[in-house]
Amino acid sequence: MKKILFVNACMRGAEQSRTWKLCQSFLNACRGRWPEVEIQERDLTACDLPVLSGPMTAERDRRFQAEPRDPMFDPAYEVAQADLVVIGAPYWDLTFPAALKIYLEWASVLGITFHYTREGRQEGLSQAKELVYITTAGGVIGTKNFGFDYLKGLAAMFGIPSAWCLTAEGLDIQGNDPEAILKEAQGRAAGLAAEL
Repeated sequence: MKKILFVNACMRGAEQSRTWKLCQSFLNACRGRWPEVEIQERDLTACDLPVLSGPMTAERDRRFQAEPRDPMFDPAYEVAQADLVVIGAPYWDLTFPAALKIYLEWASVLGITFHYTREGRQEGLSQAKELVYITTAGGVIGTKNFGFDYLKGLAAMFGIPSAWCLTAEGLDIQGNDPEAILKEAQGRAAGLAAEL
């Protein structure tokens, strides 16, 4: 393992975000397993990526033809060049915060994260072998983990063969012990890092 990309969509910040705490448990376990690993963080709480409009998409396509190393393609290169992609985002409105969707659109670039064969078959270009999605929820997610469903599909499009989801759920349900729930999830985070 050489490089982990940590896409931080923990919008409440390190002081308040339980998702961020769970992410740190996983990343610390990764550091323990691979001491030389480089962790590159893309902090979406401080990111000013614009929403991709039709004209901006056309400009992006034009610019890729002229200068494929333009900084506007950094999100795509981050995903393409990582060995492991870790995405941390709270469970918001059945998926995740909009900032993450915007980042993922900027990461989806024909010729960087995916391409088409002469036969028209889509192939991913990312070198990552796994994507790990980490989320927390005040309630129970159950079968409505649509954010992970989307990320599994996108991982496949990018050529990432395995996608994992790590959750801590029911944190705000009256009578539950949120600290115990988070601690149990942190134990599973360490186990997942050991398994990869």
